[in-house]
Amino acid sequence: MIEKLYGKNINFLIGSGASAGAIPTLATEYEKDGKNLSIEEILTVEKDNKNLRNLIYLYFYQKIIKTGFLEDIKDSIVMKNYEKFLEQLIKFMYRENYQKEKRINIFTTNYDLFFEKAIDNLIGKYEFYFNDGSAGNITRRLSMKNYHKKVYHTGNFDNFNREIPIINLFKVHGSVSWKYEYNEKQKIVGINVDYQDKENKLTEDILLKNLNKEEIKKILQDPENISRLENIRKNLREKFVLIFPEKDKFEKTLFEEYYYQFLRQLSYELERKNTILIAFGFSFADEHIAEMIKRACNNPTLQIFIFCYKEDNREDVLKNLHLEKFPNNIIPIIPKDNGSIDFNTFLNKLFEIESDKNGK
Repeated sequence: MIEKLYGKNINFLIGSGASAGAIPTLATEYEKDGKNLSIEEILTVEKDNKNLRNLIYLYFYQKIIKTGFLEDIKDSIVMKNYEKFLEQLIKFMYRENYQKEKRINIFTTNYDLFFEKAIDNLIGKYEFYFNDGSAGNITRRLSMKNYHKKVYHTGNFDNFNREIPIINLFKVHGSVSWKYEYNEKQKIVGINVDYQDKENKLTEDILLKNLNKEEIKKILQDPENISRLENIRKNLREKFVLIFPEKDKFEKTLFEEYYYQFLRQLSYELERKNTILIAFGFSFADEHIAEMIKRACNNPTLQIFIFCYKEDNREDVLKNLHLEKFPNNIIPIIPKDNGSIDFNTFLNKLFEIESDKNGK
């Protein structure tokens, strides 16, 4: 498939399936009417249960946000797959025709830091520029204007201009590393990038192994826990710049602005000539992205390749896109013989490289 990418405007859409095996899903052991509900489903079904909502925020922090810092994930198979993915993209851009700009965009709904930490492991090995939208030294601040850059190597005597490959990372649903910046009047003035988990002390003495009714009842029997859980929820929403699993996604209008700027950027890329979008580990459950993909299919030079984890995921994607069948410019990649397309298989099919189960 790698030959299809040359000379094209290349974009990736990466979802939670890429981090599977390292980052837990939003599934829970909370049962209602004989069905285990996801975090989003609990917050919808039990929307009037304030104490349960606050407890779920604690669970969401401990299982999803805290894990996303990857403090205990150093040399995992998932990390190696991310490294291999990025390394192959850099090598590809080096092989590109000099007349084609050396730029690839990655849009992801994942909160975790796999891309950032995998890139760190490649620095010094290749000459490239990784752009996550932030700029600064001691304090790094996020801004959309930081994405629109080209970087050149000019040599010691400025006697040539050689374009440096750029990977742009757009974290559409936010990141565990993004924090709101407040001024002295407690008004939000920006979004900073901070890779330290400073909220851990708030939650370390209320631990949730599972989210089931017995454990919930036990924790909520203590009145002090009820008060602390409310403070934890407020603190998490005031500090972390994320789309939380609740209908009121945007309590902070600044992040809402960034969210729609990211979507506009994706829309702009999909409208360009000779564009390719490759989706992996993504279910298209985000209704705004799904609608955008449908509209973009009017671009006759656009090609969208959707890698489905299982054969029946094809129907899930159709359902989320509200389509009866795929248009001509959407090509689903289906696993053979009731198999699956995991990260290793994705890399193999995309870059035509062999990849074993250990990610080597």
